[in-house]
Amino acid sequence: MKTSTRLAVPFFYALLMSACSNNESVPTNFVGFERRIEKHTYDVSHQEETITLKIVAGTKQDKDLKLNISSSSTPGAFKIQDATPVIPKGKKAVKVNVLLYPKKISNGQRVLHFTCRPEGKDAKVSEISIHLQKK
Repeated sequence: MKTSTRLAVPFFYALLMSACSNNESVPTNFVGFERRIEKHTYDVSHQEETITLKIVAGTKQDKDLKLNISSSSTPGAFKIQDATPVIPKGKKAVKVNVLLYPKKISNGQRVLHFTCRPEGKDAKVSEISIHLQKK
């Protein structure tokens, strides 16, 4: 019994590590938000809070890839710090900060929607929804 346990533990550890690897989970032709849904708990007593969104590519870029970040949500409660980020040549990701103004969030506003459009005619749009919750 002890021998089989000693053999099984490394096997399951290796299986767990391969399952948690993010490199293989992104399709090679994908460029967009790392997640489709995020949750953010905000404190009304704060003037502003920062939400960081990660945009990933399936492969390292052979040239700089320009992106366009936009939102269909009501403006005023947030500001995209860099609405035109660039994934640099040789990289697979870039981070974008969104400033959230908790005091300007209306009672009915529970979700922020953002879209990422890579530059290019064959580019697919990626979307993310950020669910807001008051602390």
